[in-house]
Amino acid sequence: MATVAVVALAVLVSLLRGQDTNWDLRNYHLYNAWAWLNGRIATDLAPAQLQSYFTPLLDVPYYLLVQHAPAPVAGVFLGILHGLAFLPLCWIAWRILAGEQERGRKAFLLALAGMCGGAFLSELGNTMGDASTAALVLGALALALPSAGGWASRTVALAGALLGTAVALKLTNALYAVALGLAVLAAPLPWRVRLRALAVLVAMSLLAFALLAGPWFYRVWNTFGNPLFPQFNSWFQAPLAAPVSVSDTRWLPKGLGQALVWPLRLTFEPRRFSEIALPQLAWAVLYIGGIAAAIRWLVRRLRGQGAGAATVTRDPARVMLVVYLVAGFVVWTGVFSIHRYLAALELLAPLTLWLLLHHLLPERVRLRKVLMILCLLVPLVGWNDWGHAGWARQAARVEAPERFNADTILVLGDAPNAWRLPFLPAGPAYVGVASNFPESDAYRAQVRSAVAEGGQAMLLLSAEAVARREQIARKDDKNAVYNRLAGWLMLDRGSCPALRWAARRSSSRTLVEAGQSPTGRCLLAMISDPEVATEVGAVELAERERLREVGGTLAKRYGLVLDVEGCRTYGSWMGTDPYPYQLCPVALQR
Repeated sequence: MATVAVVALAVLVSLLRGQDTNWDLRNYHLYNAWAWLNGRIATDLAPAQLQSYFTPLLDVPYYLLVQHAPAPVAGVFLGILHGLAFLPLCWIAWRILAGEQERGRKAFLLALAGMCGGAFLSELGNTMGDASTAALVLGALALALPSAGGWASRTVALAGALLGTAVALKLTNALYAVALGLAVLAAPLPWRVRLRALAVLVAMSLLAFALLAGPWFYRVWNTFGNPLFPQFNSWFQAPLAAPVSVSDTRWLPKGLGQALVWPLRLTFEPRRFSEIALPQLAWAVLYIGGIAAAIRWLVRRLRGQGAGAATVTRDPARVMLVVYLVAGFVVWTGVFSIHRYLAALELLAPLTLWLLLHHLLPERVRLRKVLMILCLLVPLVGWNDWGHAGWARQAARVEAPERFNADTILVLGDAPNAWRLPFLPAGPAYVGVASNFPESDAYRAQVRSAVAEGGQAMLLLSAEAVARREQIARKDDKNAVYNRLAGWLMLDRGSCPALRWAARRSSSRTLVEAGQSPTGRCLLAMISDPEVATEVGAVELAERERLREVGGTLAKRYGLVLDVEGCRTYGSWMGTDPYPYQLCPVALQR
């Protein structure tokens, strides 16, 4: 019943947050599923940038729901998927707390606290994948925790299957595979037992990974000459990508000195590890507490008191949990250092913190509770979001020209544009240009060839000026709603503190005082029309300059001419949020 209640709460939160609009969804999650289901790997060329060739399996269920069901149904699906992480998390807590009083209540509360991690909350109800695969990652750990006598082979095999599935769906979960393998080796059990368990875990993980992701990687390898195309191309030398190893190193620590304080910086400088701040306190407390525990253990060892301290950590399950957490964090630090990739590991932080504080402060019950509550409240108060819109019946809608007869559509990569492609008429080949894809000379030649050999060619790009105008219009409509609501609640009288507070929190709204209002009551309004016009004018000027720069890039890189005067704007929406786009004719230079 506890799991059902938590899943229901996750579904409710997912629905309240609205339609997911995160950058990855608009860039490749929808496109990749559509392209795989429609066999477009040899037709298109990287329209979703380098992410065009990520494994599409995780994106397929959401895409099918978006295509064939009302959009909130997909929100319910994501809520269920994310809420299910509670089940293995609660089981892990139950197993770790063996012998504790009120074991069931503590397991429930610590698991619920884990679900309130900043990284996990930020992805609740979206498609980024870290929260979506957390149940598999934690399920593998739950099944891999041994009893005092060791492991049952069937249980370890099932753990390996879940782990291999998690990695097949999202490759960044490989860090958890390394962490779980090291945790198995660290369990205080006979070496023969450990090695046998590790062998079963690895074999089943590889089998599950091969069965699920193998066909996709083989198809990509067969098409481009690199199963991970375009990544690691310094090894595979696929002709359409530059011979470089693509990786996002901007988040990594700069040297050992930074790495040694990484948990502290993760807590106190959250924007260093993510595009949005994901506040939390647990990693800093765990790090400081872990150092204190290590010093305490060393002192006891030097004083000949090691046996008493050792009894605290002789439970194989507890040893595995600690090693799993530490190994996972170390691997994450050296390979990624992107906060959201820690989502599954962060779910275990409250449980691990409870064990640590119980060990360090056995008599300081009140202090332990205060620290636990603070670690719970910080991510809740600072809850951040990767982007949501209001619900509409259709998750995505895209207008197309009445005569959509282009043979080649070049997709500009300065913004996530590929989400529109599944909703445009079938027929054209879609080719990414000027994106994060590491293009080779052969790639640029392929672009020119696609334009030359086809009929009409168009460039698809976002329409920033139109988007800004629509955003201002929507805010004006919201002002009217807020003003009516304020009138009903009698908040538009006197000094109007509520409306004044709302105006101060917005950069585009102002408060019209009662003495200056035609109704004699306070009103929210947009900033003065001249200021709005100036802002829109600046955006339109920037848009014209952007088109000139895009034209220069197309000419220099691909030998193409952009017809700026022929650009036409069309509407597209995710939920209730508008994302207008342009189609502009392109041709080969004469």
